[in-house]
Amino acid sequence: MPKKVKSAVLLSLVGTFAIFAMTSLCPTTVNAHAPQKVLLAYDGATKTLSVTVTHTRFSESHYVEKVVIKKNGTVVATQEYKSQPSETFTYTYKVDAVSGDTLEVKASCSRFGSTSEKIAIGMGPSKTLR
Repeated sequence: MPKKVKSAVLLSLVGTFAIFAMTSLCPTTVNAHAPQKVLLAYDGATKTLSVTVTHTRFSESHYVEKVVIKKNGTVVATQEYKSQPSETFTYTYKVDAVSGDTLEVKASCSRFGSTSEKIAIGMGPSKTLR
């Protein structure tokens, strides 16, 4: 076999092995994902914010790790977790908000990414903001 052909075959094999090694040794970026959805509801009578999060294909090392709540742009609560109970779950938080306030919630994955949602507090039903 000519020397150039041997070099090309060797280079192809090394390249293939390198790609295989990188994809199998770095599964975090391939398998990790941010929570798919965050839904908010506020009960003014009880001053309770309900946060419903959907984060599928979770595991012991891949879960919603942190929820940060802001009122009018200022952090009012941060809650860290070591696991999540199911693919879709609801946590409740006591938050003192009045008509005109905006609440924002950011749910962060333990491996990669986060999803945020806002809600405007008003006289009628709360309205989700985009």
